[in-house]
Amino acid sequence: MKRYGMRLFTDMLAWSMAATLLIGAVSPLRAEPEPAPVAVLRHMTENVTDVVRRDNSILQDPVRMRALANEAVLPNVDFVTLSRWVLGKHWRKATPAQREAFMTQFREMLMLTYLQRVTSYRETAVRFLPLRTAPQSDKVEVQAEVEPEGVPVVHVLFRMHRVGEDWLIYDVTVEGISLVATHRSGFSQEISRNGLDGLIARLEEMNNRAAGEGGKCAGC
Repeated sequence: MKRYGMRLFTDMLAWSMAATLLIGAVSPLRAEPEPAPVAVLRHMTENVTDVVRRDNSILQDPVRMRALANEAVLPNVDFVTLSRWVLGKHWRKATPAQREAFMTQFREMLMLTYLQRVTSYRETAVRFLPLRTAPQSDKVEVQAEVEPEGVPVVHVLFRMHRVGEDWLIYDVTVEGISLVATHRSGFSQEISRNGLDGLIARLEEMNNRAAGEGGKCAGC
């Protein structure tokens, strides 16, 4: 089980890298209007960056960083769709209570991983590339090139869709590592062994242990 926990949190790179790398200087706006999904990501990035630049000590304060993530990052993530895709067929079989419990623990796991990784922030340049999707589409893929100081460019892909009037993220891929794909396999194996309730209990156990260690990522 410990090995599963180690791999589970290693696979969190897709989320933690995207979340931490996108604290950086965003390339200037172009003259033409910016597509709404790109504007959402740009606004999210600039909001977090402005706070961190005003007071860099926030990176060492899990309580304040949690509040910042809750305010500026997580509202842009569709956790229902993310959770549904990650669980796959198991989501369809789950009760409403199981779905809610899973989303709670999965969201907390992502948050704790973000808090653990964000302390490694360094000055970063972010460039959002032109959309390849038709403007009227309700689903888009936003490509970004992220260049931390002294490190080669990292390619990040945000999968987003329109929910009402909002554009929300439902998957993140970093250098080919998809948040959804990597977790679907691990979670499915855990459910096969111990059931969905067993997976939820395991996530809760790891989250509680991580929270007791000051917000560190359990298994990292």
